[in-house]
Amino acid sequence: MNFLISTQRNLLFIFLLVFTFIFLAADQLSAIPAFARKYNTSCSTCHYAYPKLNAFGKAFKNNGYRYPAGQDAEMTKEEPVSLGSEGYKKVWPDAIWPSDIPGTVPVSMHAIGRVFAAGGFDDPTTTATEEDKIVSFEIPHELELLFGGTIGENLSFFGELEWEHIEEFAYEFALQYDFSPGFHLKLGSVGPQATPEHHKLTAEHYNVVDLKTQSGKFRLRNGAGGGIEFWGAGNGIGGSGGFTYAIGIGNGQNDADNFDINKEKDIFGRVTYKFGGLGEIGGTEGQTNNTSAFYEDNSFRIGGFFQKGTALATNLNDEFSVFGGDIDIWYNRLNVVALVMNMSSDYKGYDRKSLAYFVEANYVLYPWVIALARYEFTDIDTDIANPTVSSLIPGVVFMVRANVKASLEFKIPLDDASKNANKEKITLQFNFSI
Repeated sequence: MNFLISTQRNLLFIFLLVFTFIFLAADQLSAIPAFARKYNTSCSTCHYAYPKLNAFGKAFKNNGYRYPAGQDAEMTKEEPVSLGSEGYKKVWPDAIWPSDIPGTVPVSMHAIGRVFAAGGFDDPTTTATEEDKIVSFEIPHELELLFGGTIGENLSFFGELEWEHIEEFAYEFALQYDFSPGFHLKLGSVGPQATPEHHKLTAEHYNVVDLKTQSGKFRLRNGAGGGIEFWGAGNGIGGSGGFTYAIGIGNGQNDADNFDINKEKDIFGRVTYKFGGLGEIGGTEGQTNNTSAFYEDNSFRIGGFFQKGTALATNLNDEFSVFGGDIDIWYNRLNVVALVMNMSSDYKGYDRKSLAYFVEANYVLYPWVIALARYEFTDIDTDIANPTVSSLIPGVVFMVRANVKASLEFKIPLDDASKNANKEKITLQFNFSI
């Protein structure tokens, strides 16, 4: 009985928190269903298979979550709420500059459920028996509230509240001033976004973002915490392809009680250049593809990134640096992404150097069926003869609807240690967004 009462209280607390947040965010607040409602368009306008963006989705983001070429006003189907008349501009600074807010609450919900079968993990030095194999239901695995939109002509915002396994809570939020597609000033959750982690099609995280420093207090998907970032994008010659860049500074490591655990700051940067395909900001001659398929964009993108900072562990500094490069190739229905990363971690007098990389291929069999395969390799210390970790992850993604996705993947260990620990895993995942 006490368990039931406690569970009911927890559910009531979560409901009240969500309810309160939605109404607080309405006036303050990558593409989400809120944008589909705003423009009365399908999720596939911006997504290859959500959350992975297609070329137009990237141009939409690079324009500050607005339609390219000044078409935002005519493409918007949801009337915003005006905050002041245009005449206020003529008398400014003796009046507040006019603006607007979304006409409806700019909030979307994303739910993830999983069913997986895996080997036992109690003793990694022995081979698991059939009795050790488990089938587990994680439904729901994760619940997210996503919010994003624009405020007037130059402000935009994007954020996320995330509950995972009931006890885990995380959040991100950023407000940015969009001077132009070539220059945005972003305040809030920042980082180099060196991998398509938020756009991955698999349940398994990329190995490069899960590689930790020696103290275990930093990994790439932690980002750079709260901070400031300058970023932008532009089209290439003839309006095709183009560049993106980002540079910023953040608090770095944080925990449940502190936004900034140590006095040191993380610095980061990223730059890419795209050859061919749709322009990075769209909206000029030469932008149309040879096909109207939303999943095709014949192009080649190359990029590089870095992050340098300090993690704190039991009053000892773990100074780290991360450098890497990546390529993103689209050819008809095939998309290939590869990334290599070096991590240096100086902790307790030892400077450990690590190497990690992956190669992933996605192929569109039908607009609603995508086959994929990823190879991953991690060498946690390149200076000593230690066992490396590698795996192969084949899978298939089904877009049941534009906002409903199911995927089946199989993680196959290739290194001896993982094989002996019987770490193969089959995961069935479904995603639902509204």
